[in-house]
Amino acid sequence: MTSAEEDEDEREIRDLSHRYAVALDRGDADAWAALFADDIAFASGDTVRGRDDVLTIPGDQLARYERTLHAVTTQVIARDGDRATGTVYCIAHHLYRDTHQHGRFPFDLTHAFLIRYEDEYARIGDRWLFTRREVITEARYVHQVIPGPPVSA
Repeated sequence: MTSAEEDEDEREIRDLSHRYAVALDRGDADAWAALFADDIAFASGDTVRGRDDVLTIPGDQLARYERTLHAVTTQVIARDGDRATGTVYCIAHHLYRDTHQHGRFPFDLTHAFLIRYEDEYARIGDRWLFTRREVITEARYVHQVIPGPPVSA
């Protein structure tokens, strides 16, 4: 394998986390489904979910929050042929509305998460896919926010 091919593989693997964030934030079920191997293991705490459960995540997120924004930051990837592992950091904001005094005074909040993903990837056919993704919440916090303009689809 040439250096250019190795660079392209690493770019494709890194791109998975960015496409994950965008698909999740937009609720794009087709783009989301295209990221995962059929035998995906998606771990969070003591729970490991399979593909059928994983495919419900974007809808669940957008039913719970007005919108989300996942910002992928640091990524470290280690390749071994058609397999790879990675650590990915993410800051995720989940925007929602709450109220004071029995609903009379609405205000907007962000439930923010500092996330570390521990990933396993495989080249399946001509694409790199997640085969395992473990979500580790390092910290979370809530802030009041001034919302931006509505998001148009």
